[in-house]
Amino acid sequence: MNFVKMIAVSALAGVAMMSSLHTPAFAAGETSQLTAEDAWARSRPASAKVGGAYVTLINNGKTDDRLIGAQSPVADRTELHTVEMQDGMMKMMEVKDGIPVPAGQTVALRPGGLHVMFMGLKETMEEGKTFPLTLTFEHAGDKQVTVQVRAAGAMKNMPHGSMNQGGSMNHGGSLNQDGTMGGGTMPHMGTDKGHMGQGEMQKQHSN
Repeated sequence: MNFVKMIAVSALAGVAMMSSLHTPAFAAGETSQLTAEDAWARSRPASAKVGGAYVTLINNGKTDDRLIGAQSPVADRTELHTVEMQDGMMKMMEVKDGIPVPAGQTVALRPGGLHVMFMGLKETMEEGKTFPLTLTFEHAGDKQVTVQVRAAGAMKNMPHGSMNQGGSMNHGGSLNQDGTMGGGTMPHMGTDKGHMGQGEMQKQHSN
């Protein structure tokens, strides 16, 4: 084998190796049966720099998967977040290990819990508007959905019992879709220094 052929073979081997790194890993004979449906967001004022989106993930396959990232042209930065009660306060944290989507189960991202977080909004999220969102899964790869912007007070997919009749979260006032509290700020955990006011979510009213 001459030198030129050796280079060509090496190049092809490299391409094959890189392709294998991005090939979804499923059980023998199985293809991805993971779908993302009903993606939506609440409208935000023109001055808002943060926002959130929600989506229902359905895994009808036999292989567990995991949502590991998201991207959208509407924001400078997109992360996966959750909201939890800690020390009597609602706190928003980045889900750095991703969101598990077990085989045969449905996982709903919704207000007051798991959600996609947009930081550095580059477009106004107006009611009635739509925008693309790419969800990246560990095995299923990238799936693009269209996010529909709904009214600021929309609570679709909110779990029963998590809201009282006044529409406020227990233990701490109303919860905006960006993770801030209606009566003040929500501490933001697990973020880099300098992000969102050095770890604390700035006050952003959605109504």
